[in-house]
Amino acid sequence: MLEVLTNPNRFFEAKAKGEREEKGAGGGEGKGGGEGKGGGEGEWGRGEREPSLKIPALIVLTSGLVGGISLFLMAGVTFEMLRKSQTLPQEALGVVSAVGGVGAFVGAVVSSFVIWVVAAALFFAVSCLFKGEGKFKRTLEFVGYGYIPTIFSGLVSAVLVYNFVSTTQIPVVTNVADPAEIQKALAPLLTSPLLRLSSAVGILFMLWSANIWIFGLKHARNLSTRDAVLTVAIPVAIYILVLLLRNPSSLGV
Repeated sequence: MLEVLTNPNRFFEAKAKGEREEKGAGGGEGKGGGEGKGGGEGEWGRGEREPSLKIPALIVLTSGLVGGISLFLMAGVTFEMLRKSQTLPQEALGVVSAVGGVGAFVGAVVSSFVIWVVAAALFFAVSCLFKGEGKFKRTLEFVGYGYIPTIFSGLVSAVLVYNFVSTTQIPVVTNVADPAEIQKALAPLLTSPLLRLSSAVGILFMLWSANIWIFGLKHARNLSTRDAVLTVAIPVAIYILVLLLRNPSSLGV
């Protein structure tokens, strides 16, 4: 598994080769025509095996769980504003805080799976422009492996957000029903160096994921390296651009 981080080209090449040899063996050979195991997979020679989503799904789930920590912590900022505004009874505030925090955490987990499928679909669609060949399920599998760096970035971001939440003075909002007042109160917080660093870390690790996706798409869709780079770079560049345009202050832009 470590090879997907250090040498993704060889990792996905071995997995793709293993699939082809399994298909060719058709159940007539013992273990992959004498090569044993391909890219960490199980025994070969049992007929054609469909792409396995178990490990990628576990990776995406872990990424969502780790990412949910930061959202849970950030939700606490909002509820602290509600507490200081004294617009809700303490009993109601406790319920809202608990439900909101858990909701933010669960939302992060669910959204990680949604984004996984959407990202794979985008890569699959763009690769069609370069006459890519291969099943969507294979693309989904290989894209899932590219989520490993987001686990690391989620851990780093969680530490940064925790330090931000524990050291920041939450402003008082007199009218929580006024979105403009809430936005005005949150504006100084969103320019915090810790949150800027968290955003920068997220983008850097996304570029690491993009590098993995390039070689994943290369072997999942039978593309040249150049076409695989373009397939991944176009959606990723658009995503980062939209991210910066929506919140330019997050990186001090």
